[in-house]
Amino acid sequence: APPLAIAVAAVAYTLTGLTYAELSSTYPQAGGSATFAKAAFGDGVSFLAGWMLCLDYLVTAAIFSIPAVGYLSYFAPWLKQPVWLGLGAILLLGGLILLNVIGIRESARFTLSLSLLSILSEVILIVLALVLVLIPSGALFRWPSTFSLGTSPSWSEFVQGVTLAMVSYLGIEAVAQAAEETRIAGRTIPRATMLTVATVVTFYLFISLVAVNMVPPGILSTTWKEDPLSGVASSLPGAGQLMAGWIAILGSSISLIGANAGIIGSSRTLYALSNYRLLPEKFGKVHGRRRTPYVAIFTFGVGSILLVALSSFGILGSVDPLLLLGSLYNVGALIAYVQAHASLIVTRNRDRPRFRPFKIPLSLRFKRGSGEVEIPLLPVVGFVVTGAIWVAVIVTHELGRLLGLFWVLIGMGVYIYFRRKNRLPVWGRAPTKE
Repeated sequence: APPLAIAVAAVAYTLTGLTYAELSSTYPQAGGSATFAKAAFGDGVSFLAGWMLCLDYLVTAAIFSIPAVGYLSYFAPWLKQPVWLGLGAILLLGGLILLNVIGIRESARFTLSLSLLSILSEVILIVLALVLVLIPSGALFRWPSTFSLGTSPSWSEFVQGVTLAMVSYLGIEAVAQAAEETRIAGRTIPRATMLTVATVVTFYLFISLVAVNMVPPGILSTTWKEDPLSGVASSLPGAGQLMAGWIAILGSSISLIGANAGIIGSSRTLYALSNYRLLPEKFGKVHGRRRTPYVAIFTFGVGSILLVALSSFGILGSVDPLLLLGSLYNVGALIAYVQAHASLIVTRNRDRPRFRPFKIPLSLRFKRGSGEVEIPLLPVVGFVVTGAIWVAVIVTHELGRLLGLFWVLIGMGVYIYFRRKNRLPVWGRAPTKE
């Protein structure tokens, strides 16, 4: 079922990627989904979109810090114990907070190098699995006897699997956040967005297909729970153990990059919200010597640490930390995706004269009064699909639902207090800081 769940989620991700490609090239400013909402609906919805993005980045740092330590359990099995796994993730996040306060320019090249190395290693793993095991055995061409959609897994289990598959689909918001700093954004951002979508979908489909055919799912989710790709690599004939060790090191490194990206992303989003006068200026304050947004980095870095502690040490019950963090991530991410589709539909009509370097095809146009209404079909489908998955997240993830609501209430409370204190409209548009 995992490849099928990932394929269903890929439809929502692809449609959302198209929407982000158009909006981020049309409005090339830092802020991503918050920028789109500001153009379409005003400051109130813009804040909510940005605040939910902050939740995403908060969870991203937490959710990647756990496998960054977990993959090292291939060499040190005691790291699989929840206490040591959680403590290791907390120490890792503390180090990343300090690194980002000091500066992140040097880490950019390191991140790019590891990302390219990761892609190469995953290609090798996929090819070896196909050539040495799956194609010769015919495993890829047999329908599993234990699979019966609706029974094993049940429909509710499969729907929950689709919601968790959405956690895999990251990247397009990060590309949108970089639009303001990108040369020739109208051409570069759409290409980067669609390349991200194609790469991520392809790799997750093939990795999941290889994984569940190489290692029985029951073993993959127990023995290899903390370092699943190492389990897949160890099943390769010949140099499987050597490949497994390499994958463990690489998996930890890439997860470390993911955690670091969460901390960077939250600071960038808070800077945009502060610049739009949606939050107090101090959240966008930059260090005088280091030139880093240290207040935002500390605030959300500590928040990620608290999330790891709450989920890993049993404070919220016996729920799986990655399951909890995954559902919490999707509560925020899917709201951002849903409102991005809605923003595109609205701005196509409200901001019609604006030049759009990249424009999604397939629209319906009809007369209304003295004007014309345009309905872009793919964003409408994206709105429906991502909205349906968001509803599924709310229905199937109780803790994610409750914590997500708590996050919204805190944010809206701070936002309304700040706007009224500064005599700014709560839902209307205020002038952006220069």
